[in-house]
Amino acid sequence: MLVLELDRPEAKNALDRATITALSAILHAVPSDVRGLVVTGGGGTFVSGGDLRELRDVRDRETTERFCDFGRDMCDRLEDLPIPVVAAIEGHALGGGAELACACDTRVAGESAKIGFVQVRMGVTTAWGTYARLVAQVGVAVATELLLGARAHSAEEARARGLVEHVVPSGTARARAVALAEAMSRGAPLAVAYVKELARVAKRNEALRAKERERFVETWLSPDHAEAVAAFFEKREPTFRG
Repeated sequence: MLVLELDRPEAKNALDRATITALSAILHAVPSDVRGLVVTGGGGTFVSGGDLRELRDVRDRETTERFCDFGRDMCDRLEDLPIPVVAAIEGHALGGGAELACACDTRVAGESAKIGFVQVRMGVTTAWGTYARLVAQVGVAVATELLLGARAHSAEEARARGLVEHVVPSGTARARAVALAEAMSRGAPLAVAYVKELARVAKRNEALRAKERERFVETWLSPDHAEAVAAFFEKREPTFRG
């Protein structure tokens, strides 16, 4: 069993480009004898989102597209692994953190966790193939409501909406995720890999993924996103112009 723990306490495990690149590299090199994987965060937080302190000045199309593609490669690699992948969520899993959790096979949340797709509050869409995954997970209507509602849900709310599958006492998500991944990995490796393959086909819609990428780049470069970032650092509500 392999446990990957994101550990950037100074940024509440926010995803910067270096972290995304490093995580992708690790996922591309998972040893063949590993039978299960748990993704979690240190310091009582899963992933608080993208690292706006690094990304706040990204305003050109090429860099935006590259950031989108780096994150999608990271999530795709989680989904491509022929082994069970379980997210262990404590604390916040917001924005990019929710997208990362969505790319796992199943999710375990501590009861005080907060999970939400808050992207539209920052003037952008999801980016990493997430809408197709979320539709496969919860259906079009719920996925759309979750994205447009753009709020952090409690663990129990998230379970009720299908965002997470298991809620456990706070502080025990990692242990429960490891036990769940071990149980899911006991089947014949080839059969497990083929179940993962079927799930991957069910969750990928290439036309939808391409459209999501296009719209993410457009919204990232929009005045509303610039206003949302400025409002975030100025600790005020944004004024969107559309």
